[in-house]
Amino acid sequence: VRANYIQVDVRGVLEDVVSELQAIAKSGQKIELEFAGPSEYYIDKQMLRNILINLVANALKFSGEHTTVKVTCLVSENDMLVRVKDQGIGIPEEDQEHLFERFFRGRNAANIQGTGLGLNIVLKYLEMLNGKIDFVSEENVGTTFTLVFPAKYEEE
Repeated sequence: VRANYIQVDVRGVLEDVVSELQAIAKSGQKIELEFAGPSEYYIDKQMLRNILINLVANALKFSGEHTTVKVTCLVSENDMLVRVKDQGIGIPEEDQEHLFERFFRGRNAANIQGTGLGLNIVLKYLEMLNGKIDFVSEENVGTTFTLVFPAKYEEE
Protein backbone atom coordinates (compact mmCIF):
# COMPACT_ATOMS: atom_id res chain seq x y z
CA VAL A 1 0.00 0.00 0.00
CA ARG A 2 1.30 3.42 -0.95
CA ALA A 3 -0.10 6.80 -0.14
CA ASN A 4 -2.10 8.23 -3.02
CA TYR A 5 -1.64 12.00 -2.72
CA ILE A 6 -4.37 14.12 -4.21
CA GLN A 7 -5.78 17.58 -3.55
CA VAL A 8 -8.33 16.96 -0.78
CA ASP A 9 -11.00 19.17 0.75
CA VAL A 10 -9.82 18.39 4.27
CA ARG A 11 -12.54 20.45 5.90
CA GLY A 12 -15.14 18.43 4.00
CA VAL A 13 -13.53 15.13 5.05
CA LEU A 14 -13.53 16.23 8.70
CA GLU A 15 -17.15 17.38 8.52
CA ASP A 16 -18.18 14.04 7.00
CA VAL A 17 -16.36 12.02 9.64
CA VAL A 18 -17.84 14.13 12.43
CA SER A 19 -21.40 13.78 11.15
CA GLU A 20 -21.00 10.01 10.53
CA LEU A 21 -19.64 9.43 14.02
CA GLN A 22 -22.10 11.79 15.72
CA ALA A 23 -24.66 9.14 14.73
CA ILE A 24 -22.97 6.53 16.98
CA ALA A 25 -22.33 8.92 19.87
CA LYS A 26 -23.72 8.10 23.31
CA SER A 27 -26.53 10.11 24.82
CA GLY A 28 -25.51 13.75 25.15
CA GLN A 29 -22.10 13.26 23.53
CA LYS A 30 -21.10 16.04 21.17
CA ILE A 31 -18.33 16.26 18.61
CA GLU A 32 -17.13 19.81 18.10
CA LEU A 33 -15.12 20.69 15.03
CA GLU A 34 -12.85 23.68 14.79
CA PHE A 35 -11.09 24.39 11.51
CA ALA A 36 -8.59 27.06 10.50
CA GLY A 37 -6.62 27.67 7.33
CA PRO A 38 -7.17 26.70 3.71
CA SER A 39 -9.41 23.68 3.36
CA GLU A 40 -7.45 22.15 0.48
CA TYR A 41 -4.51 19.91 1.40
CA TYR A 42 -2.43 17.48 -0.59
CA ILE A 43 -2.81 14.11 1.18
CA ASP A 44 -4.18 10.56 0.82
CA LYS A 45 -7.91 11.02 1.41
CA GLN A 46 -8.71 7.43 2.44
CA MET A 47 -5.81 7.22 4.90
CA LEU A 48 -6.76 10.55 6.43
CA ARG A 49 -10.39 9.40 6.76
CA ASN A 50 -9.36 6.13 8.40
CA ILE A 51 -7.05 7.89 10.87
CA LEU A 52 -9.80 10.35 11.82
CA ILE A 53 -12.48 7.68 12.12
CA ASN A 54 -10.24 5.59 14.40
CA LEU A 55 -9.30 8.48 16.68
CA VAL A 56 -12.73 10.08 16.94
CA ALA A 57 -14.53 6.73 17.38
CA ASN A 58 -12.05 5.87 20.17
CA ALA A 59 -12.63 9.24 21.81
CA LEU A 60 -16.38 8.58 21.85
CA LYS A 61 -15.97 4.97 22.96
CA PHE A 62 -13.76 5.82 25.94
CA SER A 63 -15.81 8.84 27.04
CA GLY A 64 -19.05 8.83 28.96
CA GLU A 65 -22.43 10.35 28.17
CA HIS A 66 -22.72 14.15 28.05
CA THR A 67 -19.06 14.67 27.17
CA THR A 68 -17.53 16.60 24.31
CA VAL A 69 -14.97 15.37 21.84
CA LYS A 70 -13.16 18.30 20.33
CA VAL A 71 -11.60 17.94 16.88
CA THR A 72 -9.31 20.77 15.83
CA CYS A 73 -7.62 21.10 12.47
CA LEU A 74 -5.15 23.78 11.55
CA VAL A 75 -3.81 23.90 8.00
CA SER A 76 -0.77 26.02 7.21
CA GLU A 77 1.63 26.01 4.28
CA ASN A 78 4.13 23.76 6.10
CA ASP A 79 1.87 21.24 7.73
CA MET A 80 -1.54 20.22 8.92
CA LEU A 81 -2.18 19.75 12.60
CA VAL A 82 -5.10 17.66 13.78
CA ARG A 83 -6.03 17.34 17.44
CA VAL A 84 -8.63 15.02 18.95
CA LYS A 85 -9.39 15.76 22.60
CA ASP A 86 -11.78 13.75 24.74
CA GLN A 87 -13.08 13.82 28.30
CA GLY A 88 -12.74 10.08 28.72
CA ILE A 89 -11.25 7.52 31.08
CA GLY A 90 -7.70 8.42 30.09
CA ILE A 91 -4.77 6.07 29.70
CA PRO A 92 -3.02 4.80 32.84
CA GLU A 93 0.57 6.01 32.93
CA GLU A 94 2.00 2.49 32.97
CA ASP A 95 0.05 1.69 29.78
CA GLN A 96 1.04 4.76 27.81
CA GLU A 97 4.32 3.42 26.39
CA HIS A 98 2.50 0.38 24.93
CA LEU A 99 -0.33 2.34 23.40
CA PHE A 100 0.56 1.79 19.74
CA GLU A 101 1.38 -1.92 20.01
CA ARG A 102 -0.85 -4.35 18.18
CA PHE A 103 -3.68 -5.78 20.25
CA PHE A 104 -2.62 -3.77 23.30
CA ARG A 105 -5.51 -2.65 25.49
CA GLY A 106 -5.24 -0.46 28.54
CA ARG A 107 -6.06 -2.00 31.89
CA ASN A 108 -8.98 0.36 32.37
CA ALA A 109 -10.44 -0.57 28.95
CA ALA A 110 -11.16 -4.21 29.81
CA ASN A 111 -14.93 -3.80 29.83
CA ILE A 112 -15.01 -1.73 26.62
CA GLN A 113 -15.31 -3.57 23.31
CA GLY A 114 -12.39 -3.44 20.90
CA THR A 115 -9.49 -5.32 19.36
CA GLY A 116 -6.57 -3.12 20.31
CA LEU A 117 -5.79 -2.61 16.62
CA GLY A 118 -7.09 0.92 16.04
CA LEU A 119 -4.06 2.92 17.11
CA ASN A 120 -1.71 0.45 15.48
CA ILE A 121 -3.54 1.04 12.18
CA VAL A 122 -3.39 4.81 12.74
CA LEU A 123 0.37 4.53 13.24
CA LYS A 124 0.83 2.54 10.01
CA TYR A 125 -1.04 5.14 7.96
CA LEU A 126 0.84 7.96 9.64
CA GLU A 127 4.17 6.36 8.74
CA MET A 128 3.08 6.20 5.10
CA LEU A 129 2.16 9.89 5.24
CA ASN A 130 5.36 10.85 7.14
CA GLY A 131 3.11 12.10 9.91
CA LYS A 132 3.77 12.23 13.62
CA ILE A 133 1.49 11.50 16.53
CA ASP A 134 1.77 12.50 20.12
CA PHE A 135 -0.62 12.34 23.06
CA VAL A 136 -1.14 13.48 26.59
CA SER A 137 -3.48 11.65 28.88
CA GLU A 138 -4.62 11.74 32.42
CA GLU A 139 -6.78 9.06 34.01
CA ASN A 140 -10.39 10.16 34.50
CA VAL A 141 -9.65 13.50 32.82
CA GLY A 142 -9.17 12.55 29.19
CA THR A 143 -6.76 12.15 26.34
CA THR A 144 -5.59 14.46 23.58
CA PHE A 145 -4.00 13.09 20.43
CA THR A 146 -2.05 15.51 18.26
CA LEU A 147 -1.14 14.61 14.69
CA VAL A 148 1.07 16.53 12.33
CA PHE A 149 1.11 15.86 8.59
CA PRO A 150 3.97 17.55 6.74
CA ALA A 151 3.05 19.37 3.55
CA LYS A 152 3.77 17.49 0.36
CA TYR A 153 3.67 19.33 -2.90
CA GLU A 154 2.55 18.09 -6.27
CA GLU A 155 5.92 18.81 -7.87
CA GLU A 156 7.67 16.25 -5.67
